[in-house]
Amino acid sequence: MPTAPGQQANTVVPMPRRELPGRAPLGPEAPRPVRAASPATAKGKTNLIKISALLAIGLPTVLASIYYGLIAAPQYVAEARFAVRGADDMASPADALSMLTGLGVAATSTTSDSYIVSQFIESSQLVGNLQRTLDLRGVYTSDKADFVAKYRPYDFEDTLEHLTTYWNSVSWNYFEPISSTITFTVRAFSPEEALRIARETVRESEKLVNKLSERAREDAIALAKQEQARAELRLKMARKAVQDYRDRKGQTDPMTVATAKSTLIAGLEQELAKQEADIAGRTAFLNKDSPSVRVLRQTADALRSQIEQERAKIGSLQNSGQRELMSASLNEFEGLETEREFAQKAYEAATTAVEAARMRAEQQSRYLATYVEPYLPEDSLYPARLQMVLLVLVCSTVAWAIGVLVFYGIRDHTA
Repeated sequence: MPTAPGQQANTVVPMPRRELPGRAPLGPEAPRPVRAASPATAKGKTNLIKISALLAIGLPTVLASIYYGLIAAPQYVAEARFAVRGADDMASPADALSMLTGLGVAATSTTSDSYIVSQFIESSQLVGNLQRTLDLRGVYTSDKADFVAKYRPYDFEDTLEHLTTYWNSVSWNYFEPISSTITFTVRAFSPEEALRIARETVRESEKLVNKLSERAREDAIALAKQEQARAELRLKMARKAVQDYRDRKGQTDPMTVATAKSTLIAGLEQELAKQEADIAGRTAFLNKDSPSVRVLRQTADALRSQIEQERAKIGSLQNSGQRELMSASLNEFEGLETEREFAQKAYEAATTAVEAARMRAEQQSRYLATYVEPYLPEDSLYPARLQMVLLVLVCSTVAWAIGVLVFYGIRDHTA
């Protein structure tokens, strides 16, 4: 209400709240306790982060810059590209479609040989061959190499396996399964050495392909040669049997003897028929006991006896006490001659099969087709100095950031 002039208004003045000593203020307006960090602690954290960043990022980057900028020796790369090819590599349209789609592709002989060559390049056998021809240890321990990239043989590890491990770090090959091509690169500390190593590697790979091709040819004609050897042995045995028969019988060809015997019997029979005709003619007007008729009959009886003897020799008679019949001898000779003819034909067929197998093997021969010859490099491709320094910087930064996050995460979790 309004007050009259000169009269004091009755105002209500709020009394301050009395708080008990030792107790926190009550109500929503009560302030929360805040722990204030000391300046020394914050400064220590900042210094720790700076020191860790300097050690984890700056030091590796500086060392990488010094090494790649001042110490790292240039490395030259020689490249070669080749493939194993053969006369039977013409694929049908269906095979070509399968090769493009990658479905149902069967590993051909050239593909398997290319894969073998790719594995051979990484093997200790190639390293041993290169060591004998090029002194591979001397190439990669020369004064042109720096202490990090050079081959460092130890007294207890200077073995062929240790050298092979180093070889696989400076060489690289890629096998393309669809086209069956191989890409090979090798690094060295001089252009001439890189070219020598690449050429010698291609030469050793070519030797391997020739060896595989020769082995394939030998395997292809091995069975045919075995059959030829068996047929030749059979022919020799058949010929030896015929020779033994001729030596035992004293006859070159029993067939000729039998033919002569048959001709003789035919002649005797013809003479007997003539004698019998004369006898019949004389007995028509002479007595049967006349001297001339008796002579003709005696002659006819002698012819009959001779004919029977000759027939018995051929085999018309088989008496137990008789000598060996010509028919049995002829039968034995015919069996031997038949075996010899069969053996001769089998040997000729086996010889033809060997020649056919040899022709097929020549058509299936393999060779190394080098379509990119190794050339003398003009500039060093390794090391990529700027890229490597940047890579060290990025990797060390990422590693430092991850370490810092892990450290503070662990500290906050345990606080």
